[in-house]
Amino acid sequence: MQNINFKIIERMTPEQLQDYIDKNHFSDTQALKIYQHHNKNHKNEMRYIARREGIRSIAKGTDYVHMFTKNFEQLANMDISSNELKVIAKILNKMEFGNCFHVSQAKLCKELNIKKSNMSIIFKKLKSKAIIIDKDGDLFMNSNIFLKGQYHTINEKQRPNVQKAQVFNVDDNPVFQNVYSYHSENDINESQSEKDNLSSQDQAESTTPVLNPPPEIPKDKGNEENNVFYMEGWDLSDFQLPSA
Repeated sequence: MQNINFKIIERMTPEQLQDYIDKNHFSDTQALKIYQHHNKNHKNEMRYIARREGIRSIAKGTDYVHMFTKNFEQLANMDISSNELKVIAKILNKMEFGNCFHVSQAKLCKELNIKKSNMSIIFKKLKSKAIIIDKDGDLFMNSNIFLKGQYHTINEKQRPNVQKAQVFNVDDNPVFQNVYSYHSENDINESQSEKDNLSSQDQAESTTPVLNPPPEIPKDKGNEENNVFYMEGWDLSDFQLPSA
C-alpha cells in the first residue's frame, strides 16, 4: 500500500491532486482520504477568494458538460460544418447524464431549421466521425469528448452509458484519446480487502464489551511469611521479592 504525503497534498491544485492519485495508484479508500484532506485544507482558502473576488456558484438550473480539450481539438480538425456544430450543441443541451440522448431528427430539423434530408446526412457524418455513437439501440455523445455528470456521481442505471459512449477510433484509426483511468484487478481486490478488514473490525468492536466486570477481591488469608502478606488468589509463581 502506498504512503500518502499529506503535506504535499495541501499545496496541490485539483489537477495536480488527480495526477498524484493516478500516478501512485492509490486504493479507493486512500483516494477518499486524500480528497477529504485536500478539501478540508482548501475550503477556507476558497471561501476567502470567493468573498474577495465576488465569485458566485453556477446558477441553479444551468446545464453544463465536461469537455476534454485534446479530444475537442481533434473534433475541430475533422472539418466540422456549421450545421454539424449546431446539431452537436443542441444534443449537448438535451442529453441525459451519462451522454445518452433521445431526440428525433424531425424535432432537430424544426428547432434548427435544417432540412430532413440534410439532417440525415449530418447524423451519418457525425456517426462516421465517432462523435455520435449508435450502440444497443441507443444514441450517445462520445464521452471521450464531452461528458454530462461524472461516472461516480450519476445513478447506477446511467453509468454503463458512459462506457458505451467511449469510442477512440475512426475507421480503425486512433483519433480520440482515452480520458478515463481504470483500476487494475489488484486495485479492486485491495480495495475490497480493505473494506472487508474495516467491516471485520467494526463487527469485532460491536461484539466486544465496553467494560469488563471488575475482578473479585481476594480474601485475606491472614498468613505471614518473611514479613510479606499475600492474598488468596494471587499467583506468586511470577512474584519476586526485591533482592536484599
